[in-house]
Amino acid sequence: MHLADIDYLAFQGNSLWHKASALSKLFFTLVIICVVVISRELPLLLFTLALTLALLVLAGVPLRSFCHLLLYPALFASIFAFSRLGTSWVGAALVLVKSLTAATALILLITTTCIPAIFGCLRLLLPPLIADALLLTYRSFFTLLGQLGSFMTALRLKGGYAPLKIMLNLRSAAGALGVLLIHSLEASERMHRVLVLRGYRPGIIFAGKWYRPTWYDLGPVLGALVVLFGAVLV
Repeated sequence: MHLADIDYLAFQGNSLWHKASALSKLFFTLVIICVVVISRELPLLLFTLALTLALLVLAGVPLRSFCHLLLYPALFASIFAFSRLGTSWVGAALVLVKSLTAATALILLITTTCIPAIFGCLRLLLPPLIADALLLTYRSFFTLLGQLGSFMTALRLKGGYAPLKIMLNLRSAAGALGVLLIHSLEASERMHRVLVLRGYRPGIIFAGKWYRPTWYDLGPVLGALVVLFGAVLV
């Protein structure tokens, strides 16, 4: 999934879209998703898809490295789209374009906005403690996912995994998941002790200027207004 590349682009990118605040980019993404859900006009959706792809290019996101991420929603959407071919090809095209447009908007968001800022915006809707817990859960998930990958590699190297031995694979997987559960409990206790020692207070993780509007916010806001204006006209 190129998570390291996504984080690198989000933190190190220097485009105008990167410099906009997380709130404005979230607003743009929500507008795109709302238009995708509500609209049934193919020209408007094609224009929105072209706009988001152009913004990805202007933001310096290498499409060659991330285009395969668009194949996942397109693959599942194509199954439903083929079922609509009997009624109208427009309906099938709408399903595909909607899935690609929503996925492109989300890729634009996560590759140009650091994850702490995205979770920080949740403080506007949730208590600070809950927002902090969601960020730590997000971080822990990918840490445990990396450990699980290491466990599976170790199992293959030590002969604990064989394609034709189902019972052996299940027994090995159960042992790996048990060890992973113990590691996750130890990691959570260690994280709790670290936060207590460093004087953790709810909301301290997101302290900073992530929420302050800047002139660069005009880009996402104007882009969202253009899409909304097109939706109204069409």
